[in-house]
Formats: sequence, structure tokens, C-alpha cells
Amino acid sequence: MNNKIRSLFPVLNSCTYLNTAYTGPLSTKLFEFRNKLEKDHLIKGDVFKIDSQERINDFRETISKFINSSKENTFFTLNFSTGYRYILDLLPEHSKILALENDYNSLLEGLKERDFSVDYIPITSDFETKIENQLYKNEYNVLALSVVQFLSGIKVDFNALRKIKNKFPKLIIIGDSTQFMGSDIFNFNNSPFDVIIGSGYKWMLAGFGNAYMTVSNNFLNQTKSTSQKLYDKVYAGHINFLGAASLDFAIKFLQKNDFINLVRQKKDLGFFLGDELKKMNLLDPEVEKRNDHSSIYTIIGDHILHDELQKKGIRCSLRGNGVRVAVHFYNEESEINKLIRALKSIGFTKKSKSIGLRS
Repeated sequence: MNNKIRSLFPVLNSCTYLNTAYTGPLSTKLFEFRNKLEKDHLIKGDVFKIDSQERINDFRETISKFINSSKENTFFTLNFSTGYRYILDLLPEHSKILALENDYNSLLEGLKERDFSVDYIPITSDFETKIENQLYKNEYNVLALSVVQFLSGIKVDFNALRKIKNKFPKLIIIGDSTQFMGSDIFNFNNSPFDVIIGSGYKWMLAGFGNAYMTVSNNFLNQTKSTSQKLYDKVYAGHINFLGAASLDFAIKFLQKNDFINLVRQKKDLGFFLGDELKKMNLLDPEVEKRNDHSSIYTIIGDHILHDELQKKGIRCSLRGNGVRVAVHFYNEESEINKLIRALKSIGFTKKSKSIGLRS
């Protein structure tokens, strides 16, 4: 990794940061940019807000170009949960929804809040096949799922999802891309998704208070909606201009620093991390069976393991049945080696996974 880019993230100097899946670190560049915006607000007062709507539309163009979507159908919002509920409000009452068990809490809660009929598929190594089989058994209006699972790091197979979409063209597919966007290249217009929504504070490194949302014409047609109707819904009230500007800045930062190459570096690190954990028999069997995976892994363990890693300066998160670690482009192989050494030093092996470090 380019040390110049690493130097832009001060937290990397004080720890081994394997926690992007929880919160992406703030860069000095974004910090300086946000300070300048706040200073403009401080000095200009109302003048700062006068052309904010026009600038928001410019930000929408930045997002749409980054994910190859239509600007008219792309929107800035506060976070995934808010944008997701805008979308759910447009679905007909009593819609029949298919979702995944143990998916992101807010995704599942949004479905429970409404008068929908929801069925669930377990997240296994072949969950896409199970989805397809379920779609043959019952007629569903919507498939809602995360592009990358926040607990396991399992990434949906885009080709399998494309086949499903081709077989069930009326099915509306909604994706939470919070744990995906910024970690990989994405082309919305060439994807099987009808809706993509994601927060920017993780892999996009955009700080808090921002998210993006884009919809297909198929979604608008099936929900008897329009871009303008969605625009009026999303932009009712005042806008978090600082958040929107930060997302715009973060996207341009990734592009300026050769995003394609950054993704390549991140994937190489993800493969290396997965291989090292596999050697120690610490990968979930369902993860091992997958052909492709994200750079998020969960090691089965509890707060004892989590606390031991924290003591050794390794930032990670307790999630589900284990301790979640993740690597992004600013990480290094030496940091992964440090994690592996730490696991070995505290006696964390396949055997201890079930008896030694469980409380």
C-alpha cells in the first residue's frame, strides 16, 4: 500500500485497524474539507444555504457516475435505514417479500414495520439456489437482501442473482450495499438490482450522515411511481448538506487515487486474510464453500477473544457468534500477520474455538 495514502488516515498510526466493516476511518483530507465547509457556514450564515439545492444535484451526478445509474433516479439521503423506508413506503400493502434470515437488523425491521407478508431463507453456501427454488414455489413481489452480509461477509453471487432476475423479471430486487460499495466496482445499470441503498460511512470513507439511493425504471413502473415523486419525498425538509458534500468528496477521493487499483489491493488483502484463517481452520464452513467472498470475516469467539485482540491493538467488532475483522485498501499484509500471530499467541486454534475461549 502506498504509504502516502496510509498517512492520510491517522488512526492507522495508533492501532491495527481491521474494523472498516464497523466504521471507516476519517481521512485528514475529508476532515480539512469538512472544516472548510463549516467555516463557510460560520462566516456566511444564510448565504451558505442559498444554492445548496443546486449543489445537491451536482452531488447526485457524482454518485450516479460512480455507480453508473441514471442521475434522475439517484438520490442522496441520510443513511440506509431512512432511504430504505422511503422505498418500502412505495410498495403496495400486503406485498409478498422474500428475505434472508439474520440479515442486517434495519433491513428486516423495515419489513416487519409494514403490512407485508415476509418469508425467510437461511444464509447457507447455496442460498441463491434456495432463493430460486422458493420463487418457483410461491409468487413474490420483492427480494430484499444485503449485497454483503454484515455478520459473515458472504457476498451475493451477482451471476446467480442475474439468472434469478431473468427468470422472474417482475421481481423487484432491493439491495443494501453499505458493506459493499467502496470495496468493489459496481455498475447499477448492468446489475440485477432494482434498488440499491447504502450508507457512506464504512467502505466509502465518507464520514457520518450520508447515504445514496438509486432505483430502476422497472421499480418506478411496478410501483406506479416517478422520479419526481421520489425526489419530493426524499428532499422534503432541510438537507444535511455537510453529509452530502462529504459523500461527494469521498467518491472523488477514491477516483482521484485510482479506485480500480485500490479495489485490486483490497481484494488481494482479503484473499490473503481468508487463506491465513483457513490454514488455522477458523473459517466458517459455509464461507469456505463459496467461490467468491468479501474482505469481511468472522472468527467464532466471544468477548474474551475480542478483549484479547483489543489489548494487542487490533481493532475488531463483536458480531453474531464471533469476532469480525475486515481489511480495506489501506491495510497491509503485516497487519494480517499480526492478527494471525495474536490468535496463535492466545492459543486460538480450531480446538480452542469451541472450548478454550468460550465463556
